[in-house]
Amino acid sequence: MRARPATPQEIGDGEDRPVDVHSPEVPAGIRAGVLEKMQPGDQLWRCPRLSAPRGLLGLFGVGPRDVVIEWWLLDARGDLIEAFWEEA
Repeated sequence: MRARPATPQEIGDGEDRPVDVHSPEVPAGIRAGVLEKMQPGDQLWRCPRLSAPRGLLGLFGVGPRDVVIEWWLLDARGDLIEAFWEEA
């Protein structure tokens, strides 16, 4: 399975930003995974990223790319605990 491409509305301004884990923009599957690991003081971040190039030209790094939303769970010091992706 590969990550689901983000819609233009989901991409927004393309900037990484913290979000409340209970926000409606957090997919239910991501929320469940985050809540299993989240401790007091941890933060969930929404991070739009370009996927790896697809197709035959992807071998050379020039194929078409999608934007996917990564969800980063960070501890109180800002260290990465885990990254999550919504699956298609």
